[in-house]
Amino acid sequence: MKRISVIFIMLLTVVSADAFAQMVPVNKRFGKVSKEEVELKEYAADTSASALMLYEETYMSLNFDAGGGFVLNTKKHQRIKILKEEGLHWGDVEMIYYFAPVLRENIYKIDVVTYNIVDGKVVETKMPNKYIFDEEFTENYRKMSFSAQEVRVGSVIEIRYEITSNRYWDVSDIYIQKSIPVNLSECTVRLPSMFDFNKTQQGYVPVEYESIPESASLLLGGGSTYSYTVITDKFKATDVPAFKIEPYLYNANQYYTAILYDIKSLNIPGTIHENFSVTWEDVDNNFIDSELMRRFKGQCQFKDETASLALEGTDVDKIASVVKMVKDKVQWNEKYKLFPEPLPQVVKAQSGSNADINCLIAGCLRELGYVVEPVLIKLRSSGYLLEIHPELRPYDTMILKVDAKDGRSYFLDGGPGSGYPNVLSPLMLIDMARILRPEGRSEWVNLTRLGHNGTTIFVKAQVTPELSLSGTYNAKFTGQDSYDIKNLYASFDDEDGFIEDIEGDNLIEVIEFNASGMRDYSPSASYDYAFEDEIIGTDGKMYINPFVTRFHSKDSFQSITREYPIDFPYPYTVTYMYNLVIPDGYTVEQLPENSLIKFAGLDATVRFMTSVQGSEIAVMFNYTQKKMVGQSGDYAQIREFWQYMNALYESMIVLKKN
Repeated sequence: MKRISVIFIMLLTVVSADAFAQMVPVNKRFGKVSKEEVELKEYAADTSASALMLYEETYMSLNFDAGGGFVLNTKKHQRIKILKEEGLHWGDVEMIYYFAPVLRENIYKIDVVTYNIVDGKVVETKMPNKYIFDEEFTENYRKMSFSAQEVRVGSVIEIRYEITSNRYWDVSDIYIQKSIPVNLSECTVRLPSMFDFNKTQQGYVPVEYESIPESASLLLGGGSTYSYTVITDKFKATDVPAFKIEPYLYNANQYYTAILYDIKSLNIPGTIHENFSVTWEDVDNNFIDSELMRRFKGQCQFKDETASLALEGTDVDKIASVVKMVKDKVQWNEKYKLFPEPLPQVVKAQSGSNADINCLIAGCLRELGYVVEPVLIKLRSSGYLLEIHPELRPYDTMILKVDAKDGRSYFLDGGPGSGYPNVLSPLMLIDMARILRPEGRSEWVNLTRLGHNGTTIFVKAQVTPELSLSGTYNAKFTGQDSYDIKNLYASFDDEDGFIEDIEGDNLIEVIEFNASGMRDYSPSASYDYAFEDEIIGTDGKMYINPFVTRFHSKDSFQSITREYPIDFPYPYTVTYMYNLVIPDGYTVEQLPENSLIKFAGLDATVRFMTSVQGSEIAVMFNYTQKKMVGQSGDYAQIREFWQYMNALYESMIVLKKN
């Protein structure tokens, strides 16, 4: 079943052809590439484009095969213009397709031709079949790859192939929009009326649509005839802009303009009736009766190790000790999976997916008397889960819910090493996760607000006799903030790389650096350092910026407009305290203005205060954001809000010599 994240109701109207006239005229027949297409230097509607999809045709038809079943036939034709070096990769094609013993797809009739101007003439270069590579990808999937020949800037590449599949219910999503502009896209989908499909359009690009019915008949057993209708859906789009990846967008695929088909039922009166529609209870039962639940309930694989743990402190401390023990024995292979492998096999390999490790942890916790339940998750990178749209396979992975003996519940994952109970990967911070229970007791749970996420920083600074700035910087991170800083720390080969990153971002010199908890399975982390910085001074005045670091990127939200929601990692709070000793012989001439700004679109508040207390200047900055998603309709205000904060980061304390 398809994963549909954002659904826009399709308007069943026919738009005039004049409104959909492509900018670059093309002959749609394969091989009929014009000299004008090969000589094209740039695409007028987007001069920055590295390549241009001159023409794309998709033809899909669901038919009866000779064996009495159904087969889905797909024909694809693409014509691509390479405009810049960055677009050369469009000559390389990879296709992942389903290939199991009974149900499978087959890709065939592959033609790839490259067109170049040589001595003023269009020259064709065909790709020999020996450059088509077909290999196993996973257990039930294969990968086919090939590359067009003689591809260079200015080339036109033409590709066509066909796919047959007996997985007739799995009508592929048709992505009209690409990462490059599309001059003309045409799609045709032919489906018999005995199939009932949900048909939706996602995205923001207008698409011309018409539906054409035609009569057909099918000879059934006993010589009877079944009359039905074949519905031909035609879609057309021109001058489709390239999809631009914008900051704070976890899953771009859900915003590309695309046509999506999801099967509901197959009904041939008196012969076949198959209902593909499901309820969430159907989905629950499918997993309850699966290998996932059987392995989740398996025996503890580390009984001796669990019994010998010196468990002290609170319930969360004890739970964390169990998690750490298991993670020390079985390393995460950096894969998120839903179905675990056989657990003795995982233990022997000393490596596994997060689902494997979670099942091992669950067994150990049950051994200690804790109630543990699986929680099924669709990762944010896969799009949003919709309660009104049940799917047979909606989830990507599973984590654990642990009911502690103190009455609290904790959610944890055995994958990334930087997590902790109630501190998960941002990919898992979704508002609809499913606690899987038998007998109709499954329920939804919101994982976006499991705890406090915050950063607290204290800075003390003073002016040196050499008229430079020296000070100390102390930072503490909790919750999801600790998760992020630990991952950043781990991304460098050594600590020096992390320090260089601090220096580069903040334009300071780090003298002494100490870190705590950066590699621990713990709810927090911290670091501190001494620093030196230059002071801007002129005409007996010093100009000092109280912000040693920024908390919002100045490069975010540069575009004037935005079509897509803004997807922030998680709610969080930043508290920044800065103290500056006023040097002898100087007085305060100017302090930044105090301010309090609230923005309802993000449920965010900014507080900025300065004061003079004896011989010190105190600066306090606090930022709190409670919403994770900002709507595109609020983008202008969000952008203005960001600009205000970036201006705040440029604030100056002005000291004047007496």
